[in-house]
Amino acid sequence: MNLAVSFPIHRGEEPVLLALFHHPIQPRSSDYSCEKTSFSKPAMKMPPLHAVLCFAVVGRHMSIKLAAEELNVTAGAVSQQVAKLEEILGLSLFARTSRGMELTEAGKTYLRAVSPALRHIEQATQRITQQQQAQIVTVSCTPGFAMQWLLPRLPQFQAVHPDIDVRINTTNKLVDLLVDEVDFAVRHGLGAYAGFQVERLIDDRLYPVCSPALLPACSAVLSPTDPAADMGAITLLHDEHRDDWRIWLRATGIDLDPATGPVFVASNGAIDAAVAGLGVALARKSLVQDELASGKLVIAFPAAAQVPIAYHLVYDSTVLLHQHCQRFRQWLLAQAEPGVLSPS
Repeated sequence: MNLAVSFPIHRGEEPVLLALFHHPIQPRSSDYSCEKTSFSKPAMKMPPLHAVLCFAVVGRHMSIKLAAEELNVTAGAVSQQVAKLEEILGLSLFARTSRGMELTEAGKTYLRAVSPALRHIEQATQRITQQQQAQIVTVSCTPGFAMQWLLPRLPQFQAVHPDIDVRINTTNKLVDLLVDEVDFAVRHGLGAYAGFQVERLIDDRLYPVCSPALLPACSAVLSPTDPAADMGAITLLHDEHRDDWRIWLRATGIDLDPATGPVFVASNGAIDAAVAGLGVALARKSLVQDELASGKLVIAFPAAAQVPIAYHLVYDSTVLLHQHCQRFRQWLLAQAEPGVLSPS
C-alpha cells in the first residue's frame, strides 16, 4: 500500500457525461395517471440535458468548432442543440458579432447556473462507473491535523488494508470535494457544510500546554488566585484559530489579553513553538498525546474549556458506493472514539 501526501489531484477527464445523455429514459404509460386531481402540480420544465451540455461547452470555448471536437460530434449537431435550447427558453444565449460569438446577459447568467450542476453530474457518474479502478482514498486536511493526528495512526490502517492506497492532500484552504476529486475532508469548524454528509470527529476540551521548563511561570500566570504573578512572563501561542484563547480565558476567568502573541498559520507551528519553550499553546489532548507521553509538553493548568468548534469528517454520500471508502470511514471514526490512543 502506498501513501502519498500531495496537493489536490486532478485526474484526466473521461467522456462519461456525454454518454449519459445519449440514452434518454422513456416514461411508461403506467407511470402517469390519466386523471388529475386538484392537488396535482405542473411538471417541472426541464430542458434536454444534452442541449444544456452543448451550450455549456460552447460557452466555455466560445467556439462551436472546439465544442464539437470536445464532445466528439459534428459542429452542426452542436448548433442544433444550442438553437433547440434557445427555443425552449425563449431567449438568445449567444450574440453573433463581427468578432465571433459572445454570451448575452441571459447566457452568462444561465452558464453560471448550469456549469456547477454539470460538473456534479459528471463527478457522480465517474464515482459510480469507476468500480474496477484502483482502490484509492483521497483525504484533505490541514498540515497540523495530518502531522499531529492522522499520520501517526495511518500505519494501523495500512497494516489491515494493504490494498487501499491512501492519498493525503494537506492544505489550509477549503477544497471543492467534487471538483478536486477528494473523497473525505477533515474540517475544523461548526459543522455546517451544506450538501455533504458531516460527522463529528474530534471535540475534546482545550488545555494549555507548555514545555516542562516553562511550567512554573505558566502555572503562576494562569492561576487566578495568584495576584503577584507576572502577567508578561509567558507568551500566548496561537494557531489560525485565535478565538480559542479568548474562549478559554473567558471560561476560566483568567485576565490575560487573548490578542497578544504570535499566530502560526502553517502546519502545527504553535505546538512546535511550545515544545521549544517559546510560550504556552492551547491544544486538544487527543492531538498532543505523543508530546505529553514523552514529556516534551506538560499541562500548564488543569482547567479546560469546551469550544463549539470541532473537527468534522465531511464527504459526499456517493463515496460510500465504494467498499474501500466505507472501510476508511469506519476506521477513521473508530480512531476518534474517546480512549483510543495514538500508537507510540
